[in-house]
Amino acid sequence: MTSTKNKIVDAAIATFIRYGARKTSMTDIADAAGVSRQTLYDQFGSKDELVEAAISRNTDLVLARIAERLGYGDNLADQLDVYLSETVVRTFERLQTSEDLEDLIIGHNDAGRAAIKKSHQRHNSVVMDLLTPYDNQVESTGQSTKQLTAFLVRSAMSLKHCESRCELNDMLDSLKTSILLAAAPDLI
Repeated sequence: MTSTKNKIVDAAIATFIRYGARKTSMTDIADAAGVSRQTLYDQFGSKDELVEAAISRNTDLVLARIAERLGYGDNLADQLDVYLSETVVRTFERLQTSEDLEDLIIGHNDAGRAAIKKSHQRHNSVVMDLLTPYDNQVESTGQSTKQLTAFLVRSAMSLKHCESRCELNDMLDSLKTSILLAAAPDLI
């Protein structure tokens, strides 16, 4: 992506978080990016295209932070902490500043929901890599690593609905414990 596109997408992300995608106009995004509406439309033909690009870019940034930090985790418990911190906690904190939280969580429209689905697939790939070394243990519980991966990602993504940081922390603890019980019970 060009620097102009990145600047626009970053401005769109910030504007969507602040107001929600539904309430954000292309003019709002152009103003936040410091570009003309013509430049915005030259780079992105529609708001749907910009929503998709914003979700994809946000996923890129989250997964890059996870990859960078995973090298410091010695075991699955530490790696889960990294994944959940970057995926859930940071997102939860950012979303708390939004005027239209529900709009962001559901993906705004069909294009946004499709982009979120692609994002979840990318997350599944990262989590599958984390859990694959524990295949034998996971299978001994009657599950597959693919099932446990889907459970972790879907559960993590649903935690954006928590009403408070306290509730979020409780849910994260439960989720982490559930995964460790299935994959690495010796770490509990």
